[in-house]
Amino acid sequence: MPEIKDTDCAYAAGFVDGEGCIAIGRSFEPRRGRFYYTVQIVVTNRDRAVLEWLRQTWGGWVVPTTKPAPGTNARQSWNWRCPTGQSGEPFLLGIADYLRIKMPQCENALAMIELSRRSHRTLGPYPLPKAWLAEQESVYWKQRELNHRGSVEFVRKPMHSPRKINRDRLSQAMLS
Repeated sequence: MPEIKDTDCAYAAGFVDGEGCIAIGRSFEPRRGRFYYTVQIVVTNRDRAVLEWLRQTWGGWVVPTTKPAPGTNARQSWNWRCPTGQSGEPFLLGIADYLRIKMPQCENALAMIELSRRSHRTLGPYPLPKAWLAEQESVYWKQRELNHRGSVEFVRKPMHSPRKINRDRLSQAMLS
C-alpha cells in the first residue's frame, strides 16, 4: 500500500461526508441464537477513478451499482466498499479528524469495532456476557438512528433485507 498522507485522509473524508455511508450491519446466526455485527463503509460515485484510488490506498473493492434502466439518460455509478469489520479501523481513524458531517457515525463505528475486538476472545464454546450483547445492540441502534433520513421520526424496528424486498416486489409484479 502507498504511504497515506494527511491530504489523502482529508480528501477521502470529503467523499465519505458527501457521498458515503458508515453503517453497522447486523445478521442473525440461528445456530448460536444471537446477532453478529460488522462495520461497513461505502462511497458511491460515477467517477470510477476516484473509487479506484480509494481501493488502491485503503484496500476493499469497487463494484458497480445497479445498472441504469435501458432508455434512461442515467450513467453507471460505482461503490467503493472498504474492508469490513475491524479491517476498516485504519480508514476510519485516518479520516476521523477531517469529517464534518459523519463524525458521530465514525465514532460510533469505532466503538463497535472496539466491542468486537473485546468480544473476540469469546469465540468457541464461551458465550458473550449478556451485558456485552446489550452494548453491541445499543451501538447498532444508535448507528441506525444516526443514519436515519427523512422527516418522519426514527422508530427502532427491524428492516427486511434488500434481497427479500426485491423478491417480494418481483413476486407482486408477476401477480399483477
